[in-house]
Amino acid sequence: MKRGKSYNTDLLFFPSCYYIDLMGKIKSALEIAMEKTENIAVDENKIRASLEEDKIKRIAGEYMGKEEKDDSILEKLDDYSKESQKSALKSLIMSSASLPTYEAADDRFDRFTSLFSHIMDSDPEKVSFYSQIIGFVKQYPVHRKQLLEQLEAQLQPMLDQKSEEMSRQLGRTVHLTVEDDKETLEIIEKNLERLDKQYNDNLSQARAELESFF
Repeated sequence: MKRGKSYNTDLLFFPSCYYIDLMGKIKSALEIAMEKTENIAVDENKIRASLEEDKIKRIAGEYMGKEEKDDSILEKLDDYSKESQKSALKSLIMSSASLPTYEAADDRFDRFTSLFSHIMDSDPEKVSFYSQIIGFVKQYPVHRKQLLEQLEAQLQPMLDQKSEEMSRQLGRTVHLTVEDDKETLEIIEKNLERLDKQYNDNLSQARAELESFF
């Protein structure tokens, strides 16, 4: 039975170019692994920052949602940096600088002002500016209501005249209201839109400056 050829393994060797190429691949794999490790570290920082932001928001939510205004709750925010507080609560503060749909019957705006003052280290100029914005926002529903009442009073004679004409035509008593008359509704809508534009134009400039504080 023939035996296959035997080789002297002591004589086997890898070409130097193959060795260099192999080491290059190992180095590349190591670099990729290191890059992945760095990315994991960054992600961990993001997770940590996200958890911190959630805690800050919960504190603010507790403060805003408390039945009675309790400024001592704001002291819990001091466990975090002012920059973290600003980052976490920016959207909440900016939302307060928007036109409300109804007149606030509670101390919500007072709480917003106290919260803003706390995260801004009671900076007098910033707090004064924010207080002016809040005052401007608070007066909007009041002015809107007043305008609506004035318009309805001014348009009432026109509605009465239309009611009389329709009563004669139909042979029965008709009492038109603002909601019944398209022309009256259009007049009121145009005036309210004009009021909204005036407020929003002024508010947009104030909001831009407010945003710069964060």
